[in-house]
Amino acid sequence: MKKIITIDGLASSGKSTLSRLLAKKLNWSWLSTGVLYRGMAYVGAKEGFTEQDYLNFFRSKDWHIELTELRSFFFYKGEDISLKLYEGKIDDQASLFSAKAVFRKALIPIQRDFYRFNSKKGLILEGRDCGTVIFPSAPLKVFLSAGENIRAERRAKDRDQTRKIVLQAQRKRDLRDQNRSFAPLIRPKNCLYLDSSEKKSEELTDIVYKEAQKIFSLKA
Repeated sequence: MKKIITIDGLASSGKSTLSRLLAKKLNWSWLSTGVLYRGMAYVGAKEGFTEQDYLNFFRSKDWHIELTELRSFFFYKGEDISLKLYEGKIDDQASLFSAKAVFRKALIPIQRDFYRFNSKKGLILEGRDCGTVIFPSAPLKVFLSAGENIRAERRAKDRDQTRKIVLQAQRKRDLRDQNRSFAPLIRPKNCLYLDSSEKKSEELTDIVYKEAQKIFSLKA
């Protein structure tokens, strides 16, 4: 059995925090697919990439991602640019970039490769289509949700913006994610559905960890 856990969900539903805590508890690697899309969007905007430039860049050696149980780090030409990928303007750039089917399709095999090279202990993939497109046969698939106002409050704190501004942008992104032509954000079949509105990250982590113990026959 492949040791893969996918965690999909809406923006600011707590996917990254859950993934980080779970990866630490399991001592597995963790790929934030959002870092992949954000990194590509950031570099493309910086370099003025055309569509073909992007497709060439995907398979180039100018970038790579390093995985740990704490974070996914994006390197461009040897520089760790991970922190730059969470500036407010990148949110929309990454969402527009990831909505293009040609890019999502081209990045599928690259995301699957992360399991090939990080499967010794196990891999957690977090994003929006991990359990539906990247690894639809993953033994454990999680879908995380939360009320839109709660999600907006969380992101407003992270971005130091007003909740009103964040809520408007969030609604546009939700619609874009859920209605794109290829790999829309939907709940995977046979997934573990969790609402993080009133649950602490530690509670959510315990729920998924216990499920992982059963599915993967892990010792306590």
